[in-house]
Amino acid sequence: MVSVAVEHLGADAARGFVEAAGAAFPTVVDEHGISSERFGFKVVPNGVLVDEDGTIRYVKEGGFSVENAEDVATVERFLGGEDPGIAESGRAAYALGPVERELIATRVRLGRMLVAQGRRAEAVAEWRGALRLDPENFVIRKQIWAAEHPEKFHPTIDFDWQREQLRKEREEEVAQGICGPDGCPVPRRPRPATGPS
Repeated sequence: MVSVAVEHLGADAARGFVEAAGAAFPTVVDEHGISSERFGFKVVPNGVLVDEDGTIRYVKEGGFSVENAEDVATVERFLGGEDPGIAESGRAAYALGPVERELIATRVRLGRMLVAQGRRAEAVAEWRGALRLDPENFVIRKQIWAAEHPEKFHPTIDFDWQREQLRKEREEEVAQGICGPDGCPVPRRPRPATGPS
């Protein structure tokens, strides 16, 4: 078993979480967001079970935890050679096209490069642009929060703050027309033509 920490701020930022978990298995740090990009994950934590031939046998997006008895039972069934079963899908109610997905991935990568150069505000602006295209993507949203409010993530995660922050942001997104009251995104309205007709 291996855990993957999706942490755009690097291994040092992930270290405290790994130590606090006291995991008896190795953790690798995905500071480039490759796992989220390849699997299309929009939330964390996730569980992926891969057999010895490299075939993905099970994916649970969001809420996967070694503290959840059902998740542990799934892993034990899999390790015992049984079919792990099917996980519930946590997918957003909208689909992104290939151009949108590439634009989002590009903005996320650019944000990482800007952070590495100490240009945090510019990185956050890129991540916000990506989030506007994919408002249900909590991986991006949490990277923004961690960059703007590191004290809410290190040395411990303030989940109450995150719930309140999400509530506030959702209200703003509804007011701006990015999301509707029942979710994101609302259909985009065509922009009026400018200039002479």
